[in-house]
Amino acid sequence: MPASPQKLFSYACKFAFVLVLTVVLSTSVNAKNPTHLQHKVILTDDTPLNAFEGIYQSKDNPFSVFKITAVGDKLLAKAFEGEQQFTLTRKSDLSFESPDEDGDETMTVVFSKNEAGEISGALVAGRQQWNKIKSYTPPAEVKLTADQLKAFEGKYEFEQKKGTYLQITAAADGLTLKQLWDGREINFIAIGEQSFLNKQIGFPLVFTKDANGAVVKVLAFGRDSWDKVKE
Repeated sequence: MPASPQKLFSYACKFAFVLVLTVVLSTSVNAKNPTHLQHKVILTDDTPLNAFEGIYQSKDNPFSVFKITAVGDKLLAKAFEGEQQFTLTRKSDLSFESPDEDGDETMTVVFSKNEAGEISGALVAGRQQWNKIKSYTPPAEVKLTADQLKAFEGKYEFEQKKGTYLQITAAADGLTLKQLWDGREINFIAIGEQSFLNKQIGFPLVFTKDANGAVVKVLAFGRDSWDKVKE
């Protein structure tokens, strides 16, 4: 069973940090005493917290955008739209950590600098790149007719795991996606003739039509492909 869109998003937007420890060993030799090893942890924070402030956008999902601000001795990362937010605790100069939404895992984010020494991005969980951008304008809602919305209705099967399905139905102001493996429903607004978005979790859907104009496929999160089932 694939991860739910909420869990997928959770992994795309959760921040976690690599703890960087510098261990200094000092050895003293004495003819009468054995060798002693002293371990010293050095934590550097040469970069001021306000240098991390700004807007960060997921490289893989342009609709997943967070604004980071310094609050006291921590950073607060809040979704540009929706209620998602995370508190980032510093562990080294460029590394921070935060618990996930469930509070049962700690994940890492390591910031990076450009050649000018400015914060330019962050690597989340060791694999997801986020880029610092100057500004972000949320996509505007597009009004589609009832007939246009109805064309997207149907059952869709996950290409990577056959037998796993989504059900999509038209709603008054967009589409409703139902995960048939757990019954969860997610609402989407139209941001184009074939593009939809759930702004709360930055979850995009992009549909594909064939040469005859019939909907045949939907791409979720820019990576998960679902084929429309012929019924």
